[in-house]
Amino acid sequence: MIISGEKLVISGAIILAIGAVVEGIGQTESSFTGTDLGKDLIVEGNSVEAFGNSLQAVGRTLLLNDKREVTPSELYTITGAWLEAAGNTGNAVGISIELSGLEEDGILIDTLGSEVQGLGAGLEAYGAYISEDSNFRALGILGNGLISFGSFVVAIGNIFILNNFRDKGDLILFIGSWLQVIGSFILIFAINKEFVT
Repeated sequence: MIISGEKLVISGAIILAIGAVVEGIGQTESSFTGTDLGKDLIVEGNSVEAFGNSLQAVGRTLLLNDKREVTPSELYTITGAWLEAAGNTGNAVGISIELSGLEEDGILIDTLGSEVQGLGAGLEAYGAYISEDSNFRALGILGNGLISFGSFVVAIGNIFILNNFRDKGDLILFIGSWLQVIGSFILIFAINKEFVT
């Protein structure tokens, strides 16, 4: 059975959104209780997001097999998806380390993961920006832009926590997580317009 690149990209976007919601729910629980409650969901959500990003990267790479020349837009988008997968993996590892008792080390790794994820989503947004005009371009820019911004907001929240401003940091983490959820759902619409219509 051969799976097309389009199906992998669409499936990856849906899986990414599911992971973002799971992470958002976990972050909400953790932020509003001020405890580690929900952090297991954050780990699981980030792991699911990493899988979704990987599917998108593989799917977009398969789509290149039919072309002779790779556009800069495609290169930025594929590279961005792989960076997002790496960043989400870093988030999952960081939170797992934090839960094992090494809080500061875990938060540092989680922060780095969020920064890498933000960079990846930013590259994808830029890839959409420089792509040819299309009916999905604006949604691709907006969705990836929100994921990128939300990832950097999460990194800032972690920095607040590391500097003993836990209440403010938890609120910032909550906001960043849900910005990523919104962005991931916008991406589903963008990718649907790209491949279905």
